[in-house]
Formats: sequence, C-alpha cells, structure tokens
Amino acid sequence: MKLQKEFKQNILEYYLTLHWKQWHLLGFQTNIKKTDFTIDLEALIISTFFAGHFDKRLIYSMIEWIEINREWISLSRIKNILKFYTREVKNESVSYPSKLIIEILSQKKSDIKNLKFKDNEYSEIFKDYKKRGVVQKISFDNEQLIQLFLRTIFGVNSRVEIFLFLMSGKSENANYISKEIFYDQKIVFRVLKNWELSGLVKMENNGKEKLYSLNKSFGLVRNKIHKSPFLNWPGIFLSFGKIISILKNNDLSDDIYLVSSQLRNIYQDILKLSNIAGVDLKHELNFQGEDLFFYLQDKLIKIFKSF
Repeated sequence: MKLQKEFKQNILEYYLTLHWKQWHLLGFQTNIKKTDFTIDLEALIISTFFAGHFDKRLIYSMIEWIEINREWISLSRIKNILKFYTREVKNESVSYPSKLIIEILSQKKSDIKNLKFKDNEYSEIFKDYKKRGVVQKISFDNEQLIQLFLRTIFGVNSRVEIFLFLMSGKSENANYISKEIFYDQKIVFRVLKNWELSGLVKMENNGKEKLYSLNKSFGLVRNKIHKSPFLNWPGIFLSFGKIISILKNNDLSDDIYLVSSQLRNIYQDILKLSNIAGVDLKHELNFQGEDLFFYLQDKLIKIFKSF
C-alpha cells in the first residue's frame, strides 16, 4: 500500500513553509506570513541546506542573504551544531553537507560557481544559482529577531545565546546551558561567573550543582523575562528533518509497515515536537505495525502546521 500522495505533499509544504516564514522575518520577499517564533539563525541556515533538496528558491535566497548579512552569523556555533547532528544521525537517512556549509560560510564572499562539490546532489542544486534580488534589510527591532538584536549589543558570541536562554526564566547549570545553546561549556561557565560578579545573574547551590538564573532586580533585566519557553531550534529542525527524510525516502514509499517502523524509531523526536505544538500523542505501544502510521497522519499534520 502506497503512502497517500496528498499527505506527503502537505507535510512537505508545511515543512518548507516553516522555513519561508522564518526567513521572511529576516528579509526574504515572500507572500508567506511571518512566524511568531523567535528565530535561531544558525539552526535555520543548517536546516535550509537540507530543505533545499525540495525547494531551490529557498536555498538560493538564503545564499543571497548570507552574502549580505554574513557578519551576523556565528560560524563556531554552526560547527558545534553540525557536530551534534553528526552524532545524532548516524543511523538516520537525514544528512547535512557539513563541509559545504562551513566552506560557504567561511568565504568572505560566496563564490558558488567555483565551489568543488563532493556531493553531486548539491552540485545539481547550485548549478543554476544566481542572485534574484529578493533580500531586504533586516529589522533588528522585531521581537522574533531578538537573537540578532542582542548581537548588535553583545557581538556574535556565546553571550547572546546564554542571555536568551536565561530570559526564559530558567535556572540551570553551565553544562546544561552549553548543551542547549551549542557553545563550549568552559566558555559558558566563564561568562556566567563574570555576570554573577556584575549582579546580572545569580547563582544558587543545589547540592553539587550551581544553578544560574537572571537577577530579576538587575536594571537591564527588569521586565525583560520572557513568558515563553526557550526553544532548542537545532533539535527541533533535526527532528523535522528526520520525519521528512522518512516520508520522502523512495525506498520506503511503497511500504507503510516499514514507514511505521522508521517513525517508531524516532517516536521520541515526534513526542518532543508534539509537546511544543500542544498536540497530545498516545504511547507508541498502543499501535501495532501499520496502525502507527495511520494514527500519526493527522497528528503530524497538526504538528507541522503549528510551527
């Protein structure tokens, strides 16, 4: 039994729309509405390279954006996220062209035509690349672009992501924070200790743990604590990528049982997305064989639409 064609098309459309909605906030000219979520630039860039398999216009527009706004990208954070992806996707069909991404971002000016592609698929994608004039100026005062706004103040470094994490109102140790924001633990700890000295953050002992949180009485912080939770966008995009890679895998397209088996293998990823989206999911063990796929169809549509 083949996967329903309409279902796969809808899922892919929502997946691509998620990227267009976020890039719209960053200056893409598009009719797709802007997202209400806070943008994570590095996570979005990496995910767009994967999404570019299905939409050349999207990846072409991103390259044009990078050429104009390269100064706001953290290459070190890109590398850390890619290392995390490499560890997480060893047995998954989703893949990211790490060397190509780093090479493009390391250039002072993107020279797509002269890149040496080791991946024939990306060579095919970029062979017709040309600027389309679709990128507008960034509005740094947009609430969803607080990451970039803070980079105008702190610079492009770990302080921005640490501050964003703490703005969610969380109180965590340096090691946990470093894993969530994809910066080295030693760097995160050093920044937190310096901020503790200034009074910007406070530290509380919880057994052997040292938990750090923003000092709400500090002038810079007062009334700035976010009510919304901190979102780990690298993890979110990776989970979406895993789902798309399964549903778009031609080797599985004619076998719903195998698709169900693959979705069962990443059920924890789906659960994480469902929790953020507010979509209730039953335990996977309630569904045998193909039943899991049929149960997840509507659920996945709701999850993808919510982003």
